[in-house]
Amino acid sequence: MNKTYINILFALALIFFSLNIYANELENKNRYKISILSIGEGPSLVDAFGHTAIRVKDEKLKNDVVFNFGVYDFNSPNFYSNFVKGRPEYKLAIQNYSNLIQNYIRQKRYIVEHQLNLDQNSIKIIIDLLVEKLNDPYYIYDYFRDNCTTRAADIVIDKTNNKFKDEKLESEDIVSYRELIHGKINENSWAALGIDLCLGAIIDKKIKTRETFFLPENLMNYLDLYEGDIIKRNIIYRPESAISYRENIPSPLLINLILSLIIVAITIFNFKSNKWNKSLDSLIFLISGSIGILIIYLWFFSNHFAGAQNFNFLWAFPLNFALIFAIYKNKIPNWSIGYIKLLIILIILLFLHWTTGVQKYNLTLLPIFVALLIRYSFLVHRINRTIK
Repeated sequence: MNKTYINILFALALIFFSLNIYANELENKNRYKISILSIGEGPSLVDAFGHTAIRVKDEKLKNDVVFNFGVYDFNSPNFYSNFVKGRPEYKLAIQNYSNLIQNYIRQKRYIVEHQLNLDQNSIKIIIDLLVEKLNDPYYIYDYFRDNCTTRAADIVIDKTNNKFKDEKLESEDIVSYRELIHGKINENSWAALGIDLCLGAIIDKKIKTRETFFLPENLMNYLDLYEGDIIKRNIIYRPESAISYRENIPSPLLINLILSLIIVAITIFNFKSNKWNKSLDSLIFLISGSIGILIIYLWFFSNHFAGAQNFNFLWAFPLNFALIFAIYKNKIPNWSIGYIKLLIILIILLFLHWTTGVQKYNLTLLPIFVALLIRYSFLVHRINRTIK
């Protein structure tokens, strides 16, 4: 009888202990609310792709904060030199939720929240991870592989007990980095032209679904698929009209078309009048050579992985500076004819690259390519006559 009584007491104690643990787990689970905040695009280039942050709400202590991986400081030491080298330094910062939201509302950028329904272990892992990163908040920012959105995506996918991991994440997508960029920034813009000049064929390769999460909107759309039991979707703010990056200056297509017509017109005049406007060629070789040096630097001497395999050097050849000195000599060297013929061949090769999909070049440069072919053909003819 005593043994039975002891067993009953032990069972009751075990049940009480279990209920106490469950109550604590339930309290901790209900205490913290973790959400992914997706912020819409803004009118400036720095905001053209949107933003992602992680909201952590502590119901017990009434704290509501946002962990933001997208903070940078233009005034920090070596910011600009590190940016050029491909090592821009960003940091994780903690911000007041209400202040952050009001700031984006003033900018008229949409705000969508995905509240994650997580188990206690996942909640603890995420909070511990975020707090740990606050101790060493700085990291080397990478536009495609390590930014504010990819960091949030990694946490959601890898730290939540596979709740949001789908086998489709590692399957090939039908888009490239460049196509996704052009989806946010009009190709006929100076921003897109600059990006297309500096980034190479590596961003024209088809990428996996998870790699598309460098864009906040893509991660947001992926989380939408889980709306229901494990995600609660909430539209915090929706502007009356969508906002996107815009430029209020003449488009590069218009400017490049005008420049191309000027080059062709001067070439025709030079041919008919048997004259040679060397200042035009000096300007062409100076600009194309400078762009070529930038391309080679980004490809081989910087940490910009997306600057690799950039075949824009086929029209912006870095050694073009040599021709500036060659054409002003009393006796133009024979090698200059072969060099200009090489430039013609390189531009033809560029068109082959373009049509076969090796690299996509900015469409606004097409008039420039045509004008260069015409000008270089004239130079071969003119130098031949001069030498003879």
